[in-house]
Amino acid sequence: MNLTISKNYKSPNYSLRKSLNIIDTIILHYTGMDSAKSALSHLCNEKSRVSTHYFINEKGKLWQLVEDDKVAWHAGVSKWLDRKNLNETSIGIELVNPGHEHGYKEFTFEQYEILEKLIKYLINKYDIKIDRILGHSDIAPSRKLDPGEKFNWQRLAKKNLSIWPENILNLPVAEDPDELLYNSLLNIGYDVKSYYEDSIFAFKRRFTPNNLLINNRNDLLKMVYSVYKEFSKIRSSY
Repeated sequence: MNLTISKNYKSPNYSLRKSLNIIDTIILHYTGMDSAKSALSHLCNEKSRVSTHYFINEKGKLWQLVEDDKVAWHAGVSKWLDRKNLNETSIGIELVNPGHEHGYKEFTFEQYEILEKLIKYLINKYDIKIDRILGHSDIAPSRKLDPGEKFNWQRLAKKNLSIWPENILNLPVAEDPDELLYNSLLNIGYDVKSYYEDSIFAFKRRFTPNNLLINNRNDLLKMVYSVYKEFSKIRSSY
C-alpha cells in the first residue's frame, strides 16, 4: 500500500500503552482550528495536554505525531458500549478542518483518499472491525461535534471502512417507539443513559447529515433501527 507518513512533528503528549493487542478502535476528529499550522502547534505543545496519532492536512499530507504503541490524548472523557475513556484502546486521526466554530467546510478529496488508505492499513495491522470506526461525537456526544455532518461516512461505508445500512427497515410493530429508539441507540453504542438527546443529535450528524432537523419521529426511528441492525450484523460475524 502506498502510504507515506511524515514524522517531522512529534507530540510530547502521550502515555504508555499497556499492549498493542488492545487497540481495537479508530476515532476520527476534525482539528477545529483556523489553520493546519495552528493545529499542529497546539497538538505538539506540552501545555495543551492533547494530541493525536495521525494528522491529515487539506492536501492529503499525513503525519504521525504519536506512535501507535503510545496512548495519544485525543478522546478525553468518552464512552462507547460498556467502555469508558477510549484513549487506551484507540487510534486517533485528526483531519484539518476549521470546524463549527471557525467556518466549518467540506473535507477535501485528498483527505478522504489518504484517510481511506490509513484506515485500511490500521484495520489490517490491528484487526479492527468496522463497527469500531467512530467519530469523536459518537463517543462524547455532550461535548463534541466532530467530525460533523459534512464528513461523508457513507463514502467510507461503500469501501467497507464504516457502517451504513443497506436498506431502511420496517419497524417491529410490537415494540414501543420510545423504547425502541432508546434501546437501538444504546445497543449501537451511544451513552443514552447519561446523554439521551445529545446522542440523538450525534446520530443525526453521522447518519442523517442532510436532515439534522428531522422532525418525523417515524423516519428517525427507522434509520436508527436500521443502523442498529447493521451494527448487530457486523458484531455477530466476529
